Amino acid sequence: MGVGMTTPASPSDPERRSAEGRGGPFTYTDEGSGPVIVAVHGLPGSVRDYRWLGAALGGSARFVRLDLPGFGGTPLSSGPGPSIDARGAFVADALGALEVSRCVLVGHSMGGAVALSAAVQAPDRVGALGLLASIGLRPHRLLRRFVGAGAFASAVDQPLLRWPSRTLLKAVFRRLGFPAQTTADEVAHTVRCAAAVDFETQARNTARLTARTLSAWAEDDAFIERAVFEEHAAALPKGPRLTWAKGGHNIQKTHAVELAEALVALSRG
Repeated sequence: MGVGMTTPASPSDPERRSAEGRGGPFTYTDEGSGPVIVAVHGLPGSVRDYRWLGAALGGSARFVRLDLPGFGGTPLSSGPGPSIDARGAFVADALGALEVSRCVLVGHSMGGAVALSAAVQAPDRVGALGLLASIGLRPHRLLRRFVGAGAFASAVDQPLLRWPSRTLLKAVFRRLGFPAQTTADEVAHTVRCAAAVDFETQARNTARLTARTLSAWAEDDAFIERAVFEEHAAALPKGPRLTWAKGGHNIQKTHAVELAEALVALSRG
């Protein structure tokens, strides 16, 4: 066992598959059988963000992971835009394309807002929601550090500033601990999406959500402070609340076994 005795000995990395949505092709992974759990990654990210959770589930559920537009194998052109609700619409459409009639929808970090939006847009397909170290109802400590996100979002697409701004941002993201394989284009789209975060939209979606919701976080998260998690959890529909003193931001790895058990239980109502 790994960190905190809750991480599997090795990850699960199934091959990506491709499907066609309304906006174009997208990539995903699909493993196991049983109750359906669909996972949405954060920013930047990909299906690989859930390889430890996939291993912990160990076939006890059908586990589907999506590459959001602009990340992994899904082209940027397949998405309707960088806003929370636009990306939520992509996820809702992907559920239909994959013929998912009912699932637990999981979102990590910035992906939590996207999953929440998709749950509001497709309530018949999302029976429960799992928010893992998700953003809340106000800017958190990492987002506050990117006070110039709007300017960077413009710079990454300007001909003269495109290369230097993307190179600088990639180095910044590497220092923050994001994977070295994150591409400059993925970093650029991360900044676009971060600049498009609207907490009024997040609050509205939270108020409209009816699905039972699991909320989980670690108190030593370096990106999002505990108060943000607690405030959001208090505003969400009832459901499990899991907290740990340690585990960092990527609890889908450090507490993969506990989360797998909780998500399977959530899928069974």
